[in-house]
Amino acid sequence: MGQILNADELFKIGVQIEKNGKEFYLAAADNTDDRDLKKMFAELAKWEGRHVSLFEEFRANIPAALKNEFAYDPENSIHLYLKSVADSTVFVKNDDSEKNVKSCRSAREVLEKALVFEKDSVVFYSSMKQIVPDALGKSEIDKLIIEELYHVGLLTKEIQNLV
Repeated sequence: MGQILNADELFKIGVQIEKNGKEFYLAAADNTDDRDLKKMFAELAKWEGRHVSLFEEFRANIPAALKNEFAYDPENSIHLYLKSVADSTVFVKNDDSEKNVKSCRSAREVLEKALVFEKDSVVFYSSMKQIVPDALGKSEIDKLIIEELYHVGLLTKEIQNLV
């Protein structure tokens, strides 16, 4: 049986992913003694916080006429994909961020977890963009994807510097 999706549900998922990312980066900053890594993680947490605000703004600005506009997904493929990405993200629920970071044996492992998340975010937001109507912020999602790609580059460079 098919699923029905709407922009509000997608934006809620985006809010949660970005909140989880922010908490992960804050925990990573708190758990490192390396000043440069601490600074980078704190900056990434700020960016994720801005992304939370962006998704909350998207949700608040959904026009009443579009509140109930749905995209039908007859094979459940979009719904299942989006759910699986949201459920399996490296950045677990906020209250587990500290445990997630502390489970890493090295700064490199923390960076690699963050890199996987950022790559997953790019794929998730690119898929989301296909569903969200132009009037609800499709161009802003493009900007968000570019920022996430920047995060991928930043983390990749930092991992390479650890070699």
